[in-house]
Amino acid sequence: MSTAYKPVSNSMLIDLKAYNTFAQMKEGLENKLALMTDLPIGSKVNLDIGKKILSNKQIRDLEDTLLDYGMHLDQLMSGRLDKDENVDLEEDQAPLIEDIKHYENTALICRHIRSGQKKFVPGNAVVLGDINPGAELIAGGNILVMGSLRGLAHAGVFGDEEAIITAYRLNPTQLRIATHITRPPDGERNEVDYPEVARIREGRVVIEKLKI
Repeated sequence: MSTAYKPVSNSMLIDLKAYNTFAQMKEGLENKLALMTDLPIGSKVNLDIGKKILSNKQIRDLEDTLLDYGMHLDQLMSGRLDKDENVDLEEDQAPLIEDIKHYENTALICRHIRSGQKKFVPGNAVVLGDINPGAELIAGGNILVMGSLRGLAHAGVFGDEEAIITAYRLNPTQLRIATHITRPPDGERNEVDYPEVARIREGRVVIEKLKI
């Protein structure tokens, strides 16, 4: 029998303890499932993640991976003995939509914000359009742009460093979160084909791929 998996009662056990990030764990699971060609459709699988903690979203991702191979998650097994020994398993520290801080008030802006225009909202701001160069959007909470962000955006204006700025096309002239300011160097910022998010990490504004 392959060492990639072993039977546990009526379910198969797949050992995922060795992986350090969720991306590695998911890839490792896919590689192991590819070896299990002799198992019937609908088989139950136990996953051993060791002393690691997964978010609900990460667990659903593993369940979906199993379903892609016609299998079902029976039990997620953890060998945690002491809460202090737990290891949070982050997906390469990628931000998740469900982890974004919520505000009571959200303003929906159903138009482009054009050059020379300046818009302020006290809570979240959702723009169903673009923020053009020379335009400014300032928000007390998060900023979500469903189009291109090519102007200035300032989230968490009242000092909230947990606020985020995200856009389908993030190519701003300047980004501000709370008191932190950044702008992409001239000629070094290329548009990408996926949404991105800006947030504070270790005291500075970083731009990362947005995981939805």
